[in-house]
Amino acid sequence: MARRKKKRSSLLPALILALLLLAAAGFVLLRAGAASADHAAPAILEVFAPPTPDPSGTLAGFAPAEPATRPTTAEGEALLQAWEQTRACESVGELQAEGDIARQTLSVTTLDWERLTADLATALSNELQSWVDGAASTGDVYDSDSKVRPELLRQALTEKLPELLAQGSYGTTQDFTLTLSYAEEAWRIENRDALDALWLGALSDPDAAAETLLSAVRDALPYVPKHYTIDEYALIAPAPNEARFGESDDPSELAALLQTEEAQRLIAGRQLVWNPDIERFPGSTIRWYLDETILCIVWQEVEAREVGTFSEIIVADGSQLRRRIAGDEPFSLQFATTTDFARDSNAVLCLGGDFYHHGRACGVVVYQRGVYRFEPVTCDCCYITPDGDMLFSYRGQFSTQEEAEQFIADNDILYSLCFGPVLIDNGVDVTPDSYAWGEINDSYARSALGLIDPLHYLAMNLNCGRPGTEYYYLATLRQEADAMIARGCYKAYALDGGQTATTVFHGERVNPVQFGWEKPISDVIYFATALPEAAEG
Repeated sequence: MARRKKKRSSLLPALILALLLLAAAGFVLLRAGAASADHAAPAILEVFAPPTPDPSGTLAGFAPAEPATRPTTAEGEALLQAWEQTRACESVGELQAEGDIARQTLSVTTLDWERLTADLATALSNELQSWVDGAASTGDVYDSDSKVRPELLRQALTEKLPELLAQGSYGTTQDFTLTLSYAEEAWRIENRDALDALWLGALSDPDAAAETLLSAVRDALPYVPKHYTIDEYALIAPAPNEARFGESDDPSELAALLQTEEAQRLIAGRQLVWNPDIERFPGSTIRWYLDETILCIVWQEVEAREVGTFSEIIVADGSQLRRRIAGDEPFSLQFATTTDFARDSNAVLCLGGDFYHHGRACGVVVYQRGVYRFEPVTCDCCYITPDGDMLFSYRGQFSTQEEAEQFIADNDILYSLCFGPVLIDNGVDVTPDSYAWGEINDSYARSALGLIDPLHYLAMNLNCGRPGTEYYYLATLRQEADAMIARGCYKAYALDGGQTATTVFHGERVNPVQFGWEKPISDVIYFATALPEAAEG
């Protein structure tokens, strides 16, 4: 025979108990069932542990405190059920009575809101990545304030609460001293309101309590960015959002933008090269682009007595550093200007490349992971990996094409740049005193790509200003290397200079070009947003 579950309620054996509810006044009356010389002290039953049986019938009509309203939402109902599963109240020790005053310690158990909020936030944090990965854009998960959308949390609350309750109790217990006074032949609870407040907590209105819980959980949830990539074989990148471009001669505008959450998530604690105190080239402006996958800042300074055009770029994924070649096939003669390449490729920022298909034949030309030329003797090469790193090989490093192909396979190389030389390698200045290409000791327009830290780049063009001005100078390779070192690059590589040294931002060339016009070239490198157009906010 199954044993009946023992009730937690107990009747103090030394006392005869009677308890009535004074409904109109909101009090519980406890009347003495047997008289002493004056009046009998009451005993306290477990009146708050539903159901509340009373064999003597003296509690007929009594009900413990209940929410003032019934829930109308699924999350409110889920929270009410959690409370009902958790609540309990029982007397502790003996009732202490003296004259017309009696006190009884109660052990009151109700929901532990703080622990429930923390565990619910933890449980949902563990699912955030899957929510973001499954969404078309971060906007499907987060609102404009980078907070999880309330409708997602409401659904999650109704699903997660039962799971959490099944894993353990969310009760918190504390003692409460119930005070009673005797008057007009009845014992009255003097601090019933305080007891009800402890008993119910926020559950007097379950829907409002659920909203409060949701708000607390929402504030505790982190922002998990959606990771976008561009297919490595895509010829055209996603189009940038025109509304995200900016230009100003007031550095405070950009400084304010860089303090926004979106910018700070990309910057991620990095030290930027750009700062509001940079002395810009006379009459120049600051240009920028920002979305959740790329930050690009373009400005000009006087460098080596000429016009230095600097572009600082931070991207979320290595696939956003891209290469485009003329005709989209190796050794095509369908040359184009950097500006045309930029517009056709949806580039945020585009730079003249290495001009690999030129009169010179040098380097290990890699395109879409394949080797298309092996002339390693006279040229340093720069190799780009899927994670956006810049690796180098030095002239004469490879004896055979097989050796180069093994290097490419071992390092997962996507494509190469073949001009050089290498200027900085892992923080070490390796700029040579002599080099076969680029007339390094003569004065020419110069171009370089540098890596400051992972996914954080600096591109530079050094060009002469207008004839007749104090900036009508050109630079040596040594001056180019010194400029990149001074700005914190730990890797840097020289690109083709002269008329190839071009910077195109927002589809427009922003630097002066040697001889005053852009030359059609065989290739470019460019930076693009990875944000699909459908995901733009």
